[in-house]
Amino acid sequence: MSSVADWRPRLLRRFRRWAQANFPLPYPVRVYLRPPAKLPGMLGYFEFNEDEMRGLIVISNVLTRDSFLDTCCEEWAHARTAYLCDREEDPHHGVFWAEYGRIVGASREHQW
Repeated sequence: MSSVADWRPRLLRRFRRWAQANFPLPYPVRVYLRPPAKLPGMLGYFEFNEDEMRGLIVISNVLTRDSFLDTCCEEWAHARTAYLCDREEDPHHGVFWAEYGRIVGASREHQW
């Protein structure tokens, strides 16, 4: 019997391929699903390693489909704009919101 959560890994792979094709990143990014206990108070997060020029996106594995896609879009927008702010700055700056809007708009046009 199939688990309800089975769709999340497949959708995450599809999202990553779609996002990289339409909103490419200039550095490698690993993307993982994790239980909420590993993301206290968050639906997802992005970490950028400036020394290695690599990124990490983590998404909660219990989100609804719409929240899941929205969180993927947000973290991908962070990955595309992370180099534009210092670590002490708020990562939700104007360029981030513009990029997030572009990604969400394109995502809503895509047939998932």
